[in-house]
Amino acid sequence: MRRSGNIMKRYEIEFRKQIKPDIDQIKCFIVNKTSRENAERYVAELYDEIRSLSYLADSIKVTEWGISKKYSRSKREKVLITHNKKWSIFFHTYRNKVIIDKILASKLVVE
Repeated sequence: MRRSGNIMKRYEIEFRKQIKPDIDQIKCFIVNKTSRENAERYVAELYDEIRSLSYLADSIKVTEWGISKKYSRSKREKVLITHNKKWSIFFHTYRNKVIIDKILASKLVVE
């Protein structure tokens, strides 16, 4: 992949420990509303969006949202809003890694 004549940087994805409970809560919510199969599919799609940060991270601007400081010690926190606009994925980059700090329901992120 090329951008402006330069090779785009690729990152490894790393999850903080707090992310597993976030994913588990999302999954439980969907199971309660629909079915286990739908929840599994939804979470798989969510992971696909997160994995896209391995090549999209540099195209997302640093956020100025105050809430990002609550979940990260990085001054370069970024937010990926999922394609369905339901989730806000807070992350930052460090060397060759995208570090996922928190996943929140987008309606909870009011700035």
